[in-house]
Amino acid sequence: MTSASVASNWIYDDFTRGDLDPARWRVMEMTGAGGVRHEYRDDNARVSTGNGRLTATVNPFSRFHDTDPRRNNAKLMYRSVRRFDVPPTGRLTFEVEMAVRTYGQIPYDLVDAFGTVNLFDLETGVVINAAATNDTVYALVERLVIPGVSRPDEHYVHRVVMNVPTEPGQAHRYSVGYRAGTSEVEWYVDGRPAYWARTPVPVAGFHVGMGLFSARDLARYSRAERERGQGATGWWGPWRVTASDR
Repeated sequence: MTSASVASNWIYDDFTRGDLDPARWRVMEMTGAGGVRHEYRDDNARVSTGNGRLTATVNPFSRFHDTDPRRNNAKLMYRSVRRFDVPPTGRLTFEVEMAVRTYGQIPYDLVDAFGTVNLFDLETGVVINAAATNDTVYALVERLVIPGVSRPDEHYVHRVVMNVPTEPGQAHRYSVGYRAGTSEVEWYVDGRPAYWARTPVPVAGFHVGMGLFSARDLARYSRAERERGQGATGWWGPWRVTASDR
């Protein structure tokens, strides 16, 4: 005889306030040379919240850097204040609706302009995304290079296009779950299984995030090739979290 599974679920944010709750969200930041803090927020960002969603537009993108991806790729990114612990023997799942519309995007280019549902862990450098452009929905697992956490030779990135038809501005319900025992990630889109993968190292907890990006390779493309006046709009909400013991 087996015991019943125990699960808890709650809404992290339903975006019904007229402004973004600072107790739940903050703009992602990084520390650059000389200890200078850089926000992941484009000067052209326009953000509103209420009626169950956060809406953000950056059009055109204007946050550029020619050598540091952290100061170039994220045009706007919010991160949760809370870090969510993964149940040691169970599953942690995040669910949120997202719609993305891009402007001037290169068709079927995954990283020219896109919006994301982010799970990330700064203790290991692991990033898990569900991402969308005007024409493509895809999954990503990455291990970032973070000084004191991971080495350059441990950098890892894996992108897979999911079989999810989409169009500009179309909303999809994304569910991303992580199992502690096997390091498996499971993506569901609109209630249907879409992909699974394993993280390169185990993860004990995640922050969540949402953002607009342009991330063509800085070493491969000139600024003129990377930034041509494109932009994007995204909306997200509400965020639901489920933690189960199996």
